Amino acid sequence: MSVLHQQLPAYGYSSAPYAYGDPGAQADFKTRPEDFVVEEVLGFEPSGEGEHLFLLLQTDDHNTRYTVKCLARLLGVRQRQVSYSGLKDRRGVTSQWFSIHLPGINTEPDAQQLAKEGIELLRFDRHHRKLRIGTHKANRFHIVLRNTEPGRLENRLQQIATTGVPNYFGAQRFGHDAANVEEALEWVEKGELPLDRAVRSRVLSSLRSWWFNGRLAKRVEESTWNQWLPGDPILLDGSQSFFMEEVWTETLQNRYQVGDIHPGAWLPGAETQGLPDDMRHFLALAAMKPEPRPLRLLPSNLQIEPAGATLSLAFELPKGAFATTVLRELLRLNDLSV
Repeated sequence: MSVLHQQLPAYGYSSAPYAYGDPGAQADFKTRPEDFVVEEVLGFEPSGEGEHLFLLLQTDDHNTRYTVKCLARLLGVRQRQVSYSGLKDRRGVTSQWFSIHLPGINTEPDAQQLAKEGIELLRFDRHHRKLRIGTHKANRFHIVLRNTEPGRLENRLQQIATTGVPNYFGAQRFGHDAANVEEALEWVEKGELPLDRAVRSRVLSSLRSWWFNGRLAKRVEESTWNQWLPGDPILLDGSQSFFMEEVWTETLQNRYQVGDIHPGAWLPGAETQGLPDDMRHFLALAAMKPEPRPLRLLPSNLQIEPAGATLSLAFELPKGAFATTVLRELLRLNDLSV
C-alpha cells in the first residue's frame, strides 16, 4: 500500500466522521427518478444576443455527458462546441443550462427532436459568452425520502439548518467504489500526467477532493470543522472570494453566525505543506495551485414536509456542494439507483 493510500482510509467519505454522531435512522433514496430533482440556478440572465445559444433543458434519467452528445448530433456541431457549468447525475430529474457556440448561425433548437431523446426544452436565448465550469450560482434540490421515520429527524434537521454540515465532497466525485481515486494514485505513482484532457481533469479533481476530505475529516474528529483556526482562509458565502485574517474578531463571528462567511481549508496545490513528495510532484506537473473551499456547508431555504413514512425536502446549495453531504448527516441512505 502506497503512502497516499495510508493518508485517508476509505477516501474520506464512506467512513468519514459525522458532525452530530451516527444518525441511526435510515431511508430509501432515489426510489424513482422524480424523487431527486435538481434545478440549476444560473445566477444571471443571458444577454439575448451573441454567438452562443443558451438552452435550459430538463432531462429524466440522463447524465450531462449524454445530453452533450445528443445536442452535438442534433445541431450538427462537435461536442467541444457544447458547454455546461456543472456535471449532473443520471438518476434524477435535472434542469440544466447548456451553451452551443454557433457563430454566424441564427438557428433555434428543435423541441420535438429533443423530446425524442428524452430531453425537454424549457427555454432558449443568446449570450455573448459560453458557459464555463462553475459559472452557475447554485443548485436547488427537491428530494423525497421513503420508508423512514420523519419524527425521529426533527433535532437533526434543526442542527443542520442552523449550524450546517461538514462540506465533504460526495462519493460521486470519486467514482464507483472510489475507482477515480485508484486511477489517480496510479498516475501519481507513475509520476506523469494523463495525455487525455478529460482523464487528466478527472484524476486531478478526485485526487484533490480526496485530500481535502481527509483534512476535513480530521477537523470533524477534533470538533473544529465549524471554527476558524489561524491560517484558514475565510470565504464569502456562495463565492470563491476569500480573505485572510490573523485574529477572529467579534465582527467576523457575527458574520459567521448569519451565514455571510465560512472558515475554509485548501484544495491542495504543489505549494501545499504536508503533501507526500510524489503527490507534490504530480500537482506541480499540472501547475496546480491551492484553492480555498468552505469547511462548512449551510443549506439555504430549507423546507420540510413529512407525510407518514415519507419525508420531502427542498433546499439550495452553492455550486460545488453535494446534496448527499447534507443527507448523510440526517440519516443513512439506501441508494436504490445503484
